[in-house]
Amino acid sequence: MAAFLLYLRFPLLILTSALILSRARGELFTALVDLEQLVYRERELRFTLEQYVNLEQERITKLKKFLARVDSAHNLVGEDVPRYLGHPVNSYLQIRRLYKDWPEAEKLIQIDNSEAVSDAITKHKEALSSKEDYEGAITALLRLQDTYQIQPSSFTEGKLTDAVPSPKMTVGEVYDIGRHAYLNGDMFYTRSWMEESLKQYIKQQDDLEGVNLFDIYDHLAYSNYKRGNMRKALEYSKKMVELDPLHERAQGNVAFFGEEVKMYKQTGRRGDTGIITDTKVKPRSERDNWHRTSSFQNYEKLCRGEVRNLTAWEQSKMLCWYYSGTPRLRIRPAKFERVFLKPEIIIMRQILTVPEMNKIKELAAPRLRRATVRSSKSGLLEHAKYRVSKSGWLKDTDHELVRRVSLRIEDVTGLTMDTAEELQIVNYGIAGHYEPHYDFARNNEDKFTSLGTGNRIATFLAYMSNVEAGGGTVFTQVGTTLFPSQGDAAFWWNLKRSGDGDDSTRHAGCPVLWQTSGSMSEVRNSDGVVLCPDMNDTADWSSGLRIAA
Repeated sequence: MAAFLLYLRFPLLILTSALILSRARGELFTALVDLEQLVYRERELRFTLEQYVNLEQERITKLKKFLARVDSAHNLVGEDVPRYLGHPVNSYLQIRRLYKDWPEAEKLIQIDNSEAVSDAITKHKEALSSKEDYEGAITALLRLQDTYQIQPSSFTEGKLTDAVPSPKMTVGEVYDIGRHAYLNGDMFYTRSWMEESLKQYIKQQDDLEGVNLFDIYDHLAYSNYKRGNMRKALEYSKKMVELDPLHERAQGNVAFFGEEVKMYKQTGRRGDTGIITDTKVKPRSERDNWHRTSSFQNYEKLCRGEVRNLTAWEQSKMLCWYYSGTPRLRIRPAKFERVFLKPEIIIMRQILTVPEMNKIKELAAPRLRRATVRSSKSGLLEHAKYRVSKSGWLKDTDHELVRRVSLRIEDVTGLTMDTAEELQIVNYGIAGHYEPHYDFARNNEDKFTSLGTGNRIATFLAYMSNVEAGGGTVFTQVGTTLFPSQGDAAFWWNLKRSGDGDDSTRHAGCPVLWQTSGSMSEVRNSDGVVLCPDMNDTADWSSGLRIAA
């Protein structure tokens, strides 16, 4: 990914002119002409000093504004840092400040005697945001915008959610997102974010962060041209010429787009209307082939809650019951709820307690690494853009709690854990997601031979955080979405009785819009032994589960 413009680049003039006049030879008072030269010399010195003072004041003003922004952000944090960072805009701005603004602040203070601040920044430089973090945060915002059809103003005005506050974005922060989209060839979002940049530019005349109106018009002209809206491209090109009448490329664009508009009028053809609020099936021509498919469009619809209704017969099969089929469950029976029939999806309510979940997160934290997927071609594990999260693995021998959880999973699923994979902890970051996939290996894929346990016959997915918006688990083949609560677990069979994979279990983790924290645990059982739970041991119990189907 390409770099972005920096808006805290404020050139500072260091006072280099000597303020100590050369010692007079004792004749200056005797000749007016020599005194006149001193006046002229002092005028030059005064002008240089004035420039220095003005720039120093500007420097301090910039630092004060930056400090105020940092204070404003931290005033919103409160005591619950994970909850604050669960808001994607807060995460983006946090990363942006550490990646761009703090290094620029360091440049501003380096000409002063503020060595303590500079040393502190240098000391923590390795822990600051990287370019990859910064660009990843922007990509995450665009993913949320795309999936949930959110207008840029919801991000920029702090209106994404009422539950967690976020500051209004500056024109520079908005412009960066549009610039990122442009550098990645996405003209749909280049246009929408540059239009928002223009709005913020007009509103924020007192602090433009180095954003140039000409550049905004330039991006808008080009993105509208690429989207087929020649009328808008011509309009913005004319605005560029108004700002810079001698700009050759802008002049050429006015002539070119003018001819295109005439051609459209003559032939009756028309380009894109320029309306960015439409919800076409393919709103972005820049999508790759997979993101253009109806399957992916269906996945996004399910993430937005656009699901099919259950039939009356299906509704009649949605049952709740207590299960106490093993000795360990006699005192505290498990709460089961069937939320879908084919495939059968069971929600196990309150399967983990808050202290247990907190301890599991604590144990997993140092083990978290960027999540990988197994390549269908090579069979090797690799990073993928369609899975954005970190994961770690816990063994029964790592802690007594892990062993207890494994036994509990064995009790409620009826599967032995001897051939199950280790407990996988997944932590989702900004707009974390996992696009549609199967948990089992298909016929043309490696059956996890490296594990020595065979194909994955079932999945147990425990939710260790409350996802307040987004983040549902969707089953794309059957059109249903799960929204379990913290401490719940979902369970389904990946394989049919024949051992063949069940295609209806194709599922995905939707982008998390915002969350209190971002963890879940997952166990997949491979060639497990069914212990045959007594499903007749049932009793009705009230359930607050939201069935989005």
